[in-house]
Amino acid sequence: MGWQTKPWMCDGFQAVRPDGEKVFVYRRLAWEPAHYEQSADTYEFRWHGIAAGRLTSENTWRRKLRLIFTLDTAGAISEQDLLEISMQIMGRKP
Repeated sequence: MGWQTKPWMCDGFQAVRPDGEKVFVYRRLAWEPAHYEQSADTYEFRWHGIAAGRLTSENTWRRKLRLIFTLDTAGAISEQDLLEISMQIMGRKP
């Protein structure tokens, strides 16, 4: 859908779609896995002040991404939108 991501405050990101829809991505504490040596990055997606999803990236020999979509109501964004944003944040092509 053409999301454009740019750095935002506190190691976060702002994603903007051409129609003006915005999603803010904030870096959060990594609660899982609880192992410090894996150094997981955790990001929370916020859409209109509502938690829309969570992305966890485990920094092992093969980086694993886990995206959890938490919106329970129909909105202007979908799981596919969060997937596209998360791929851009982690430096992968959608």
